[in-house]
Amino acid sequence: MTTARSHLIDQTRTGCYHVISRCVRRGFLCGDQWDHRREWIEAALREQAAVFAVEMLGYAVMSNHFHLVMKVHPDRAARWSAREVAERWSVLFPLRDRDGNVRPPDLRYLEARAADNAWVADRRGRLSSLSWFMKLMKERIARRANRDDGCTGHFWEGRFTSVALLDQAAVIACMAYVDLNPIRAHMTDRPEASERTSVRERIDERQSERARQRLAAEVAPAMQLLPAVTSWLAPLQSCTPWSDDSTRLCSCPISTDDYLELVDQTGRIVRSGKRGAIPAHLAPILMRLEIDLDRWLEAMANGGRFGGSAIGCAWARAKEAVRRGVAWIVDRARLHGSPGGAVGVA
Repeated sequence: MTTARSHLIDQTRTGCYHVISRCVRRGFLCGDQWDHRREWIEAALREQAAVFAVEMLGYAVMSNHFHLVMKVHPDRAARWSAREVAERWSVLFPLRDRDGNVRPPDLRYLEARAADNAWVADRRGRLSSLSWFMKLMKERIARRANRDDGCTGHFWEGRFTSVALLDQAAVIACMAYVDLNPIRAHMTDRPEASERTSVRERIDERQSERARQRLAAEVAPAMQLLPAVTSWLAPLQSCTPWSDDSTRLCSCPISTDDYLELVDQTGRIVRSGKRGAIPAHLAPILMRLEIDLDRWLEAMANGGRFGGSAIGCAWARAKEAVRRGVAWIVDRARLHGSPGGAVGVA
C-alpha cells in the first residue's frame, strides 16, 4: 500500500532524501535525439536550487529517469523576511506584460505581497517543500517537452519516489550510488566522462579551482585576488541530514578528494563486474563512515538498494519508526551490515 508523502517527509525539520522520477512508461524520452532534455533538467535543478530552501547534494540525469540527493531546509526558510519570500516567489512566477514577456516586479507589488501574512506563510512553506520543488520542475519540463514534440499528454510518471537518508553514511553512500548510475548503465566507463551528473560537476569544479590557484601563484600578487571557483552543489561538509546550527555539521569524516577517489575506485570495480578488493587507501574512508566494506560494494553494484522508505543505522531507523508510528523500517542498502536490514520498536 502506498504511504502518504506527508508521513514519509517531516516538513518541520531539516532532512536529506533520495528522489527518483521516471518518464511515463519508462520511455527513453530524454535519450538519443532528445538528449538535449537532460540539459533542460540539469538547468532547472540549478535554477530552482538557488530559489528554494534546498541544497543539491547529488544528481544523475539519465535517458528515462533521474536521481537526486537533496537536503531540505525549513529552518532556513523560517529565517527569511516576508520581503525575501515575495522576491523568491517572483523569480519562480514572474510578472509578465501583455505580450507575455517577463518584467521585473515593482516595489509596490513586492510590498503588497509581503504585507499579506497568509500569503507569505503559504509561500514560505512551499519554498521549503520537496513536493513543490518536484512539482514545479516536472511541470515545466513536461510542458517544454510537449511543445518540443508538438503533442500533449503525460511526460512523467505521476508520483516521484523519495527515500529518507537518516545519517551521514546513508547520505554519502547514496550520493556515490547516484553518481555511479551512468557506469552501471554502461553509458560511460569512468565518472569524469559522465554527463549530467554531480560527480562530473564536482570534478570540474576541483580542476578549475586548482587551475585558478596555479595561475594566482605564477603571476603578479594582484592576481591573488582572483575569486575562488564555486559550485551550485552543496559542499561535502553540508552533506549531512542535520540542520545548519547542528554541532555535527562540521564533523564530515571525509574530504571532497576522499569522496571523488572513493567514487572513482568503486566505479572501476563496478565496471569490471568483479568483486575485487577495496584498495588499501580507501578502506579507512569507509571505516570513518562506519560502512561495512562488503555491503558497500553490494549496494554500489546493484540497482534498487537505495529504494524503500528510509536508509540509516539501526538507531536512526528506530527513531524514524517512532515518528511515523510504524513497527519497523526496512533498510535495503544495509550499509552497516545489520542483520535482516529491519529495525523497529516494541
